Amino acid sequence: MAAPPLGRLVLTHLLVALFGMGSWAAINGIWVELPVVVKDLPEAAAFQGLLLLLPSPPSVPTAGPESDLQVRAPRVEEEEEEEEEEALPLRESPSQATGTTASPDPEAHRLLPVHRACLLGLLAVTNALTNGVLPAVQSFSCLPYGRLAYHLAVVLGSAANPLACFLAMGVLCRSLAGLGGLSMLGMLFGAYLMALAILSPCPPLVGTSAGVVLVVLSWVLCLGVFSYVKVAASSLLHGGGRPALLAAGVAIQVGSLLGAVAMFPPTSIYHVFRSGKDCVDQCGP
Repeated sequence: MAAPPLGRLVLTHLLVALFGMGSWAAINGIWVELPVVVKDLPEAAAFQGLLLLLPSPPSVPTAGPESDLQVRAPRVEEEEEEEEEEALPLRESPSQATGTTASPDPEAHRLLPVHRACLLGLLAVTNALTNGVLPAVQSFSCLPYGRLAYHLAVVLGSAANPLACFLAMGVLCRSLAGLGGLSMLGMLFGAYLMALAILSPCPPLVGTSAGVVLVVLSWVLCLGVFSYVKVAASSLLHGGGRPALLAAGVAIQVGSLLGAVAMFPPTSIYHVFRSGKDCVDQCGP
C-alpha cells in the first residue's frame, strides 16, 4: 500500500498536536487559577466539576500513521522486533554485545515481559500519585503557608511537566533501575507533601520563608520527576507496538482511577485533612 502524501501527514500531525494542546491548555488554564477561584467564586469547590466536561488529553504517544498502513503481518512483526531490540537493552545477550554469534537465550525472552510489566507498574503508580493522590492534598499542604505559596506550587508544578517532557526528548533514561530510583525520589517528595497535608493547618516552618520555599520546591520537583518517569516509560514501551501502547494507556487510566478513588474517603468522608481559616491563627499557643 502506497504511503499517503507528505502534506496529508503534516496536516494529520498538526491536527493531533492542536487537539492535545487545546485539551491541556483548557485543563491547566483552569487548574492554575484554582487558588484564586476556590475562595473567591460562590461556586467554590463545585467549580472543579466543570473539568469533567473537557475532553481528556491523549495519555500516551501513538504509534504513528505509518503503522496503520502496514497491513502485512510479517513486516509488522519484523519491525516491532527490531524496535524492541533497540528500545529494550535487556533483550541483548552478552554474546551479542561482544560481537559473537548469539544463540537463542530463553532467559532474555523471560526478562522481556518482566521488563514491560515493571514499566507498566511504574506508569500505573506514578499516574495514581500525580492524577489522584497528590492533587487531592495540594491545597492542604500549601494553604497553611499562604495563598501565594499555593499559587506558585500550582503554576510552577504545571510548568515542570512540559519541561520534564522536553528533557526526556534529549536525555532518555533507558535503565529500569534508573527509572525506579527516580520514582523513589519522587515518592520522597510526595511523602513530605503528604506529611504537610496531614499536619495541616500547622505544618513545620509555617509562617516562615523557608517553609514557603520548601513546599513550592517539593511540588515542582515531585511533579517534574514523575513526569519524566512517565514519558521515559511510555517511550520505552513504544517499541512494543500497538499492544504495548494499549497496555500503557490502560495502566495510566487504571492508576489514575485507583488514586482518585483511594483519596475520596479520607478527603470527603472522614475529613482526615483539615484546612486553615482566614484571619484565624490556629497555630498559636
